[in-house]
Amino acid sequence: MQLIKGWKVSTFQSLLSESLLRHSKINTSYKMEVVILKRIILTTESCSDLSKEILEEHNIPSVPFSLNFPDKTVDDGQIPVQEIYDFYRDTKEIPKTNAITPYKYTEFFDGIAKKNPNAEIIHIGYSSACSCSFQNATIGVRECKKAKVHLVDSLNVSGGLGSLALKAWEVIQENPQDSAAELVRKIQLYVAKIRMSFIPDTMEYLLAGGRVSNAAALTATVLRLKPRIDIVEGKLIATKKYRGSMQKIVSRFVEDFMEGKNFDLKKVHAFYSQGTDPLVMERLKSQLIEHGFKEIVIGTLGCVMTVHGGPGVVGLSAIEL
Repeated sequence: MQLIKGWKVSTFQSLLSESLLRHSKINTSYKMEVVILKRIILTTESCSDLSKEILEEHNIPSVPFSLNFPDKTVDDGQIPVQEIYDFYRDTKEIPKTNAITPYKYTEFFDGIAKKNPNAEIIHIGYSSACSCSFQNATIGVRECKKAKVHLVDSLNVSGGLGSLALKAWEVIQENPQDSAAELVRKIQLYVAKIRMSFIPDTMEYLLAGGRVSNAAALTATVLRLKPRIDIVEGKLIATKKYRGSMQKIVSRFVEDFMEGKNFDLKKVHAFYSQGTDPLVMERLKSQLIEHGFKEIVIGTLGCVMTVHGGPGVVGLSAIEL
């Protein structure tokens, strides 16, 4: 095939893929050709807490964590979050969360490669400082027979992981001629720029999971204290305490999140768990709009992150310039 002088093969492939994508909106017979020609596939994990709609809109496949109940093991998102609340109500215990296994990663990546044989995969993973999943991903990639995978350690969780995944999507769209390795280098520049904080409304689930002591949980309950938990160097660190109801403290939470930071105001992620008072989220959104954010991406915690935080969690994630 003769190419126009001065054009790279990657340029031609990118334009051809875009052309097929346009046609695919009219004729579905082009869809398989689009998949085959796609050069970069971006993937992430269920603990990014990006909605199914957002993942589908951006064509980001997601591999799930899982949970162990006494009588079954389920994937993140396979059951309603209410089942976790019901289980805790009846037993005062929480299900155990499982890291993604190397075998599951291998199946996930090779499955994508089988459908997209010419593509390379850029995977945005859960913080290596909080879980062994990223290490398992590294092992899983070594066992892949078909997939060529580039791993990015987000050093973040939940909304922070989701923020990096969507920023990675933007980087890929804005740099269609870059190699996968070049894209990864650009994506990694944002890892240290993401700020993520959240506040649990109750200490009960942290206590049940062994993440706080009985004394700390009792003190927080009696004094109506709620810890703010930040991601610091990939780890979850309690940095501040608020006193009062979520409705009263959410404004202070936003102010503290913004203080001393120069955020990219194009987008902010606000996330919450099932059971959060809608008035709290409305107040949170109003505050973010007042601070100048143009787009607010709302996310609901999935099963795994809900196990850790319980009902009523509220959190924020944004990227510094």
